[in-house]
Amino acid sequence: MMIEAHTNCIDGHAHLAPRSFLDAVAGASKAFGVTVERTDAGHAVGLPHMPKLRPAGGRLVELDSREEWMASEGVTHQVTGPWLDIVGYTLHPKKEVEWVHLLNEHIAADVSGAGDSFRALATVPLRSGDAAARELEWAVNEAGMVGAMVPSDPVDVDVADPSLESFWATAAKLGVPVLLHGASHSKWEAFGPSYLAYSMGRTLDTTILAAKLILGGVMDRHPSLKLALCHGGGALPYLIGRVEDGYKRGIERRDGHELELGGPTEYLPKMYYDTVTMNERSLRMLIDFVDSSHIMLGSDYVWGPMAQEFSGPAERTANDKELRNMRHVTAEHLFGIS
Repeated sequence: MMIEAHTNCIDGHAHLAPRSFLDAVAGASKAFGVTVERTDAGHAVGLPHMPKLRPAGGRLVELDSREEWMASEGVTHQVTGPWLDIVGYTLHPKKEVEWVHLLNEHIAADVSGAGDSFRALATVPLRSGDAAARELEWAVNEAGMVGAMVPSDPVDVDVADPSLESFWATAAKLGVPVLLHGASHSKWEAFGPSYLAYSMGRTLDTTILAAKLILGGVMDRHPSLKLALCHGGGALPYLIGRVEDGYKRGIERRDGHELELGGPTEYLPKMYYDTVTMNERSLRMLIDFVDSSHIMLGSDYVWGPMAQEFSGPAERTANDKELRNMRHVTAEHLFGIS
């Protein structure tokens, strides 16, 4: 029996920059060492060592305006994380901790006030694993957030560095997912031209970070860790054969770690992915590689064409069981939605 189009969907990948947070940091800009310009298009935040950010306004800063879109796409729940432009990873470490906590407070308050249709993902400070662990514990246990969304290797930060070990351990202990999402301002400048930063830069960040986490043994040390790779896992599913070959030849091992599952390929089905591939054939390959039980719908709301079509690519390439998993079963399991 065919499943009716656009029904019972969970959007597992969306973004929010709460207006209340932007107002708050505008009033405390000197204390944080940032600038905030109010423009017709929204608040334009200037963070240290970064170009002025795109203004945050419109549907990005509020949840009420999303309900019409959600109804039209059959979305019962939207899981929203921070707009990664404003997570503050270039601030001084002590200021970063304060900034991140303030941002999480406002995201949690907005989502709580918007009703049962929304769930919140936290962000964490990236300069200290212990600080990241403490923030995640607070976010889950005190603020009711359902996981974390972190930028994949932004600017000078290595998210696979051993100093963040306590963060991964805490996420595994709490049983909540960590979504890896390409950074707004990353190391892409060292690899390619600015005009490919959106299509390749954001996805390359996650591709490389996920490979480092696998090869570094993070998933061996924390086998219950739920890692989710945004944008369909970037290029990792396509390149994993070369990563496997490099590992087995001994030329691409991290600190000599011997993988408990034998090779990098075996870890791909243990991670989670969204449908933001922008291509039906790419999505079909991902389904065949990792199984639909580890793939969820994502809109990347408010950015990109996925928010305009959302479940269409999945509906055109998946069978009924696969579609049911991607529409809601995977996200229900991952985020504890019932």
